[in-house]
Amino acid sequence: MSETTIGAQKSAKRPRPRFYRRWWFWTIIGVVVVVALASSWVGVRGWQAKTELEAAIPLAATIKSQALAGDTKAANASVTEMASHTARARELTGDPVWRAAEFVPFVGVNLAAVRTLAAVADDVITDAAMPLVEVVANLNPATLKSVDGGIDLEPLVSAGKIINGASTVLTAARDRINDIDTSVTMAPLTAAVIKFDTLLASLAPPLASASQALDVIPDALGASAPRDYVIVFQNSAEARALGGTSLSFVLLTIDNGSISLGKAVPAGFGNFAYYQESVIAMPDGVAELYGSEFGRAMSNVTVRPSFESAAKVTQEMWKRQFGTDIDGVISVDPVALSYLLRGVTPVTLSTGDVLTSESLVPLLLNEVYMRFWSGNTTADARADNAAQDVVYAEIVQKTFEQLMGGNSDPSMLLSAVSQAVDERRMLLWSPLDKEQALFMSLGLDGPLPQSDETTDRVGVYLQENVGSKMNYYLQQSVGLGQAVCREDQKASYRISLELTNDLPLDAATSISPSILGTFVREDLKPGVQRMIVMVYAPPGSQIVGATIDGGAVELQQYHDTDYPVAKVVLTMKPGATSKLSVDVVAAGTAQKVLAAEVTPMVNPTAISDVPLDCASVSVK
Repeated sequence: MSETTIGAQKSAKRPRPRFYRRWWFWTIIGVVVVVALASSWVGVRGWQAKTELEAAIPLAATIKSQALAGDTKAANASVTEMASHTARARELTGDPVWRAAEFVPFVGVNLAAVRTLAAVADDVITDAAMPLVEVVANLNPATLKSVDGGIDLEPLVSAGKIINGASTVLTAARDRINDIDTSVTMAPLTAAVIKFDTLLASLAPPLASASQALDVIPDALGASAPRDYVIVFQNSAEARALGGTSLSFVLLTIDNGSISLGKAVPAGFGNFAYYQESVIAMPDGVAELYGSEFGRAMSNVTVRPSFESAAKVTQEMWKRQFGTDIDGVISVDPVALSYLLRGVTPVTLSTGDVLTSESLVPLLLNEVYMRFWSGNTTADARADNAAQDVVYAEIVQKTFEQLMGGNSDPSMLLSAVSQAVDERRMLLWSPLDKEQALFMSLGLDGPLPQSDETTDRVGVYLQENVGSKMNYYLQQSVGLGQAVCREDQKASYRISLELTNDLPLDAATSISPSILGTFVREDLKPGVQRMIVMVYAPPGSQIVGATIDGGAVELQQYHDTDYPVAKVVLTMKPGATSKLSVDVVAAGTAQKVLAAEVTPMVNPTAISDVPLDCASVSVK
């Protein structure tokens, strides 16, 4: 037998190695074990990360609400809590095992999305939320007060830099979130990504507004050069379209945050000249609508319901009278001042009167006129007016000194300013485009009623016509009705106004002549209120009719630029009510919400929606 044959026989008899002794078996087992362990690792950490993110994300909305409300202590606590959740979620999803698992088909896309969500949330809380809460904590009257009683601008400048940085962080965060491909992620994860992106989007507008404001405010407060502003105090007891008569003015000077307030200058007593022609160019239609009342007298700068025109008239008249180029105009009324007093301690006057949020309006707009009532002659009236102006000026001076004193409640002041702005009782104008853009974005510019794609806004404006302070006793309400009654499908609008004269029936003997006004010159009985009412319809619409106390009235065709205007006069004896309705045909067929801007009066104006019966509407 050959060696080859013998070798083959031996080989045939040698047993094969068992499969569990082969290298590939243990390789497979090792891979399975590693995958199983990795899956368990990723699964457990993924569940933990999910729990952390679910706890963290809702806190962002809470922090936003707390910060806007000025509750910095609560906001700090919420930020700290959220940071602990986001940091843990980031840690759980950032290890090498997790990264490696992201290469697994389908599963990996979801893991990458979770990791991105955790990282972005942690960046936002660390690099944006934490600095922003510190900004909110530091920007309050106490911390902004400088040693000389003015405003320390450094915190504002620093805040601007922090907010700009936070805005950059949010922009980058949104970009990273939007890069997540949610078309293949699981539904709960997709919902979380959408929720977080929505939250980031909601933070962008207030952050942009704050950034815009802090980019403007330091210079507006004299950081680059001294600024001179004129404050216009409107007297709501004698209504004008924009609010009240502009009977008192103060020059406010700010130099690098240092504030000085000049003495109040009454509009009367020869302090300002009367001009035979308007000191600024009249917009189209204004001459016919307002006649000699626009642009000629300082007491009537608010006669047109546009604060831009009021401010430009003020600016020009001040320059002509005092030779000073002013850098802006601020307007407030007594009701706005009363709101602001909620946030400070009471103010004591030299008369012994104590000013509070509740007492300011009655004292300033009524009691002071009743108190200084020496007789009925012209000389008596002049003496009374002079005494009233002294008290008025002291009220204004002391109120502003208290507000600028730094000892105030920031949240209460913020609420007060917000209400005053919403009611158009606080207005600002600047000749600088950058500053005016800020005022517009904040609703401080006081424009004519602005309609848009979803809303038609009308204006209902009042002007007292007896030279009195009787509007303290005026109650008013506005009703808005609409229906589609015409073949062309254009909506029919009905704007109704109800005015009630709450003066007592014995007003002739019980009310001061300073309140009753020039009723003799106007050939009226004492206590009769006569109001000029102007209803501004949306541009492109048509005013088609009006009634007073149920009777049709003929309207003269007026307009202010591209606004059709109905102008009528309502007269009310003490205790009486008069009702006006104006019918308007909308410019187009799109169905819109109907809203109204109104003159801010002493007493609030109720605005309500009322049904409109097509049977009562002319469809011609």
